[in-house]
Amino acid sequence: MLKNKLTASVLVLGMLLAAPAAKALDLSFAMHTSPPGPEFQAVDKFVELVKERSKGEINVKIFHSAVLGGERDNLEQLTVNEVQMTLFGDTLPNVVAPPYAATVVPFVFPGPEEIFEFWASSAGAEGKKLIKDKAKLDLVAFFRRGDRHLSAKKPIKTPDDLKGLKLRVPEIPSWVRVWSELGARPTPVAWPEVFSGLQMGVIEAQENPCFNINQAKLYEVQSHLIYTAHVPAVWHWTISSRFLDSLSPALREAVVSSAVDAAKYGDEITKQQIDGVCNALVEKNKMTAIKVDRAPFIAKARPAIDELSKNWAPSVVQAVSKYLK
Repeated sequence: MLKNKLTASVLVLGMLLAAPAAKALDLSFAMHTSPPGPEFQAVDKFVELVKERSKGEINVKIFHSAVLGGERDNLEQLTVNEVQMTLFGDTLPNVVAPPYAATVVPFVFPGPEEIFEFWASSAGAEGKKLIKDKAKLDLVAFFRRGDRHLSAKKPIKTPDDLKGLKLRVPEIPSWVRVWSELGARPTPVAWPEVFSGLQMGVIEAQENPCFNINQAKLYEVQSHLIYTAHVPAVWHWTISSRFLDSLSPALREAVVSSAVDAAKYGDEITKQQIDGVCNALVEKNKMTAIKVDRAPFIAKARPAIDELSKNWAPSVVQAVSKYLK
């Protein structure tokens, strides 16, 4: 009898050892920017955290440098769960939730902290719900990218200097409207084509955080860095709802909590590095820095902002009214 029990135990143990381990779930992470940059350190932190918290059940595959396309491509991919996660710049709220996109309209919000506060408010909760209902996306975390500034092939000191300027902007209607009001000629160009567009004269200027200007080596084709701080840019950490809803509660918590904590890490890294990156564009890469008086730019942009605000949700108008006095 004892011999039979031992034999049975050995057989069961052998079957358990021979059984294949649970297959890890692949999570494709699309990034439209190129390294280096704080967003890559944040994503590396996410990979580390989610591996630990999921006990190895989530396998992250990173596709950077726009190999899966730009932000609009990534938006379509996330909606149908071809890609599971990305960091959106300013495209997401503008394209999916225009009534809640005041955070990315130029010359409205004074800084990133105010944007974080907005998304944590009841108005922000409404915006997140609209994004989930409309595009099947969960917007779970945010962290700063650095203020968006102009770069150009000539000095820009006042709004008058923008007249007729071929300015590359993302394909965002509100941005086209504001920069048109300021006198520029907004020219949408996909981010991967900006360097060549500047080089060939298709566009004369562009606007981005210092990290992006540095990553893309735009200092090779632009001579001036103009500190306009027209949008205090933030990253929008976004997950495909179809993917998230397919997970067990434990894995869902592992993914979301890892994203939230990695975003906090990315925010701290950005705060530590941003001034140094902007300064290096001037000191190392010999761009000429111009610090403008923002008041004339804000005043001239105001008619466009007032027009755009007519399409904002009432809760958004109330939330941002203190910044538009």
